[in-house]
Amino acid sequence: MSTKDFYADAPGAAERKVAWRSVVNVGLALLLACAVGVAVFAAFRATLRRPSALDAGSNAAAVSEISMTANLWAIRGALTETCTCSVPCTCNFGEQPSPHSYCYPFYAYHIQKGNYGDISLDDLHFGSADLKNGRTMFIDERANEKQREALRVIIARTIERVSAEEAEAKAKEIAPRILCSAVKQEYGDRSNHLEVAGLGQFSANYVLGLDKSQPVVVRNNTTWRIRDAIKAKTTIYRVKAGKDVIELKDTNSNQGEFEYTDKTDFGAPARWNCGTDNKMAGEGKPEQMCGH
Repeated sequence: MSTKDFYADAPGAAERKVAWRSVVNVGLALLLACAVGVAVFAAFRATLRRPSALDAGSNAAAVSEISMTANLWAIRGALTETCTCSVPCTCNFGEQPSPHSYCYPFYAYHIQKGNYGDISLDDLHFGSADLKNGRTMFIDERANEKQREALRVIIARTIERVSAEEAEAKAKEIAPRILCSAVKQEYGDRSNHLEVAGLGQFSANYVLGLDKSQPVVVRNNTTWRIRDAIKAKTTIYRVKAGKDVIELKDTNSNQGEFEYTDKTDFGAPARWNCGTDNKMAGEGKPEQMCGH
């Protein structure tokens, strides 16, 4: 082929030009079709991902409902308790109290970590002395009003053992009867101690096992909702609430860890006296022999 064949006016140049133009046009058309296809596919996928306004509202409501109901409140910490029974308290094994016909416990819960909604309950205490003439419940005096309101609901669940639906009403009912006191609750490797201002105190040493280095532990006892209960023996147990006065020693004590939420089953309301001489125990058969 001579040089002149490449010029526009060379013989056959027009035909070649038309052919190349056709090839270019087809290529451009294919590229454009691919681009349009990619755009349409991307838009379709975006439509699938994007919820409608109705769906968005439903999802938000579902998330809100989950966050509200997952854990209205949750607490974990230590239970420190004593009662009028000898060691070990036979009530903890599903039996009648001994050596008396009654069992009067005095106890406190130390919340190491806890919350009621967005209200922190860390390092607060609550508890009760369940005596012949009734319960004397108490709340840590360091709690502010919001914390006290929250603790009253928790007391209604854990101590009064009402249902979650009845808790708020019960909390209002018992509010005037709950003391706000200074609470000193101590527990270690060998002993425990509880002191509630204006109510009483007790101290106990753990019962050591065969090796004389580790305490005796009872698992899955029948009264307290704790997994493991360290058994202890009091050196002093002194309480005064109205007409009820206790001045004892060498009685049973329990020390253990708890972890509760508003979903925990605390059982039916139970009386605080295990024996038969408590006229305030109420009608009907209690869920358990003891009201711990």
